[in-house]
Amino acid sequence: MADPVAATTQFMGMISNFTFWPRLTVVGWNPTDAETAHAVDDAVATMIARYGAR
Repeated sequence: MADPVAATTQFMGMISNFTFWPRLTVVGWNPTDAETAHAVDDAVATMIARYGAR
C-alpha cells in the first residue's frame, strides 16, 4: 500500500470509534467481548476490501 501510516490510522479509527470514544461520552457504555470482536472483524473486513489481502 502506498501509505501504511494512513491505513493504520484508518484501521485504528474504526476500532476506537466503537471501543474507546463512547466510553468517554456515553454513560454506562460497556460493550460485550462479542460486540468488540464484531467491531474488530468488521474493521479487518473493511481494510481487506480496501487494500486487499496481501
